[in-house]
Amino acid sequence: MKKLLLIFISLFFNLHGFSQNPVKIIDSLKIELSKKPDEATKAKIYGDLTWYYCSVSTDSALVYGKKAMNLAEKMNDSVFLAQTFNDYATVYYLKGDYDVSEDLLKKSLKIRNKLQDSSGIAAVNSKLGNIYYKKSLLDSSMIYFLKSLKYYDDIGNKVVSNSLKSNIANIYMTLKNYSKAEQYLNENITFFQENNQLEYLSNSFVSMASLFLFKKDTTNAINYLKKGIKEAEKVNAYPTLGSAYNNLGTIYSDKKDYKLAKQYVLKSIEIREKSNLGTELASSKLTLAGIYNNLGEFNKAKPILLESLNVFINEKVVDKSLLVYLQLIPVYASESKPDSVAYYTNLYIKNQDLVQQENALKLSSELETKYETEKKEKEILLQQAQISIKEQDLKTKNYQIISLIVLAIILSLFGYLLYNQQKLKHNQLKKETELKEALIKIETQNKLQDQRLRISRDLHDNIGAQLTFIISSLDNLKYGFKLPDNLSEKLKHISEFTSSTIYELRDTIWAMNKTEISFEDLQARISNFIEKANKSSHAVTFNFNVDKELKNHKMFTSVQGMNIYRIIQEAINNALKYANATQIDVDFSSKNTVYELKITDNGIGFDLNNIEFGNGINNMKKRAHELEAEFEITSQLNNGTTIRVYKTRNT
Repeated sequence: MKKLLLIFISLFFNLHGFSQNPVKIIDSLKIELSKKPDEATKAKIYGDLTWYYCSVSTDSALVYGKKAMNLAEKMNDSVFLAQTFNDYATVYYLKGDYDVSEDLLKKSLKIRNKLQDSSGIAAVNSKLGNIYYKKSLLDSSMIYFLKSLKYYDDIGNKVVSNSLKSNIANIYMTLKNYSKAEQYLNENITFFQENNQLEYLSNSFVSMASLFLFKKDTTNAINYLKKGIKEAEKVNAYPTLGSAYNNLGTIYSDKKDYKLAKQYVLKSIEIREKSNLGTELASSKLTLAGIYNNLGEFNKAKPILLESLNVFINEKVVDKSLLVYLQLIPVYASESKPDSVAYYTNLYIKNQDLVQQENALKLSSELETKYETEKKEKEILLQQAQISIKEQDLKTKNYQIISLIVLAIILSLFGYLLYNQQKLKHNQLKKETELKEALIKIETQNKLQDQRLRISRDLHDNIGAQLTFIISSLDNLKYGFKLPDNLSEKLKHISEFTSSTIYELRDTIWAMNKTEISFEDLQARISNFIEKANKSSHAVTFNFNVDKELKNHKMFTSVQGMNIYRIIQEAINNALKYANATQIDVDFSSKNTVYELKITDNGIGFDLNNIEFGNGINNMKKRAHELEAEFEITSQLNNGTTIRVYKTRNT
């Protein structure tokens, strides 16, 4: 099942406020601004413009947000400055820049803590919970939501409390605790229905639909999405409508009902264009491009994918960028562009690894922050205990000398016991930290391997199946219809290219399924290739030799192994095509180098001074550069050609 967009009640802005016509409110605020009010009034107008522009134009919201912050700093008004940080954070959240939004919210929280503004603190905590959810830091997200929930429960604000419970339900959903998530959502739905909170109700319906999608119950999912749409249309809740229609399109696309899927996705695009939220609009367009790909209409999918990719790259939405890379692979395969296929395949693999590494770093950072916080709290408690002891000591100075001696002995004993206890706790915490770090490292490695396997399965099942479908369709055209010779030849060329792409894809999957590649693995893969080459070139003798010492000790990463394999593959293909060779040797050695690869043929050779290298030689050079190795080619007329790739110990 494709990744679905969960509706998330963010509380970054008042949903009912945005149900009004923000353009009319903006126009009225600008009229007030033109009357040249005093600084306090002007500051408030700037803040309101930032707020209402969030639903119209995030770029304009940023402009007025900056003006509001500058004016708040000039007025030295801490209350208003905290609010401007809050409003500015909302804009960056809507733009998808969660790091900047988090930084601004923490500045607002610092001021509100000093002011002891409980209401403001609770509001910021709920927003931080949203950001950490978006960043997949579910532990931190849950902590901040619960902090905010406690405040709103204490003051009896049931509407906001239930909104926060919807957010908590989404966390449980992500953690696959579906029973707990369903319990929270059912409570929300009942409350919002009884209190006629239609926007919140529509969000809860869409969240419940997502829950059923996780449980693979599409019938109930569709039912709840339609309920959500019905309630959202009553109050013009465009963000909810855009997401609901997009999710319906995704479901029907999975069901292969592309006509209905396209209808719902186009409706989502229409709504999101009105809301002027670029990232969400690009997500709907990505869904539409996926439908076109499934229909084989690659020419329609390509411009949409490239447009969406620009948005996701600008907004730093990595997971959506990865989906675009994956969708572009069959598009360029249909255009017979192997370089583009390889380029986007490599981009997908590299960025997927980066995402996994970044998630692991975030998890480590979160654990480290929690540990440091607990450590500081313990230090404060220890200091408070020591202060209390000193105060008690001052009060007992008038006691008799014997009492002082007894007290001194007691304090000494207490201090000794406390010291031993702290020492034991410190050693225990140190061991726990080391154990946590080891577990995190193992878990990260396992997740990376699982991710590689999942990607390879996706490439094999999705891209491989699509390429096989293309070949089958071309064969049906050739044998099912009487075609002109030039068209038949063109279809044959496309079929051969697609078959070649499948072999390239299989090689990539082979490399992805391994964390390390040994010479034994590499030799087996190259031997398979040479065996195929032998079948088509009976007059050529192939030899593959590896030093025993090198075979037993040298290991390559999957990327290195693939680059070495591609260099050998290209060199042998060139020798077969152009050299008229009767013998081709592939040798690995490690005399005065880390390793040395030589591909030698006894063919006709060529004059290095009178030849222009093509893509094949240039690609081999690039791959050698990625290996941090040297590339060298020597050749003489009628005396064969040698390609040498070597890495010295100083390289």
